Amino acid sequence: MSEWLRIKLLQVLILTAVLTLWEFGARSGWWDATWTSTPLLLWRSFWDSLLSGEILRHTGVTLAEAFSGLLAGTVVGVSLGVLLSISRVFGAAMEPYVIALNSLPRVALAPLIVMYVGIGFMSKFLLSFSLVVVPMMISTYEGIRAAEPIWLNAMKVFRASRLQVFVKVLLPNCVPWIFSAIRVSISLSIVGAIVGEFISARAGIGYMIDHAAGGFDITGMLMPLLVLMGVAFALDRLVLLLSRQLMRWRDA
Repeated sequence: MSEWLRIKLLQVLILTAVLTLWEFGARSGWWDATWTSTPLLLWRSFWDSLLSGEILRHTGVTLAEAFSGLLAGTVVGVSLGVLLSISRVFGAAMEPYVIALNSLPRVALAPLIVMYVGIGFMSKFLLSFSLVVVPMMISTYEGIRAAEPIWLNAMKVFRASRLQVFVKVLLPNCVPWIFSAIRVSISLSIVGAIVGEFISARAGIGYMIDHAAGGFDITGMLMPLLVLMGVAFALDRLVLLLSRQLMRWRDA
């Protein structure tokens, strides 16, 4: 049996054991299922919501808010990271401000954002964008700075221009950093959308959770969260696969 197959088998066994213990413990009275729900109840809730189209509609709203912020944050963050890395003096001067901005709990800005732009799509978009843009900027900046000096010296020996050094060495070197930041930012963008929906929304996963919490419906709270977790995990695997395909040249 190959190592890959053993890993996949172990993952399936762990998931099966957790779900079985969860269901059996709740049914046996080891804990109160009112506060934990059960896998069977969650599955029934998901199936009913899927048939009615409710979960698809709310998930679509949240993903639209999150990934519009992710896309804009990635483009702006990478662009700013490149601009900071072009000039060592300017980049070094701006670094403490960037770090200070990154340490700001941007989720706490949600009420202000809602006050400025209202309770519609834009507030969720801006909150997701704010959570993504700074990590993307820092990752791009650090990825370019982490280029091997021996590569840079080799380009100087061949009298390469600054543009050639950037295109041939610096930009390819920061690609792994960018993809790593994107994988982290997927979850951050979803968090931004959910927090915005908690404050005020008429649709979305955050709205579903808030509505279920008002009725102390644990199953109604957990089910959309697990659905969103599954979607985020699938997207993470997709980004990982894409990054491996684009960086096959490194292995070669």
